[in-house]
Amino acid sequence: MDMMGIEAVPFATAVVLGGISLVVLIFIRRFVSNRKRSVEGLPPVPDIPGLPLIGNLLQLKEKKPHKTFARWAETYGPIFSIRTGASTMIVLNSSEVAKEVGFSPSSSLS
Repeated sequence: MDMMGIEAVPFATAVVLGGISLVVLIFIRRFVSNRKRSVEGLPPVPDIPGLPLIGNLLQLKEKKPHKTFARWAETYGPIFSIRTGASTMIVLNSSEVAKEVGFSPSSSLS
């Protein structure tokens, strides 16, 4: 039945259009969030490539994630960022870098 001149859209077409819209929105969101993350006056930190929405969570499913961090440090350097869902974490992968930025075990407890 024709309701006010609007024909029924097949379910498969609606699903495909919805999926395409979701992918476009994810890419737009990622582009905008990447632009906001750069802090003026600081050098950019390399991002480890991950999946949309979940980031690097699947890459960290090992029992020993420190080995994954060591592999990434060989490729990206001692400072890099990862995404775990909606959160972004900066990884300092050497004690020298941690000391340089002023991190000490006691500073994380206060």
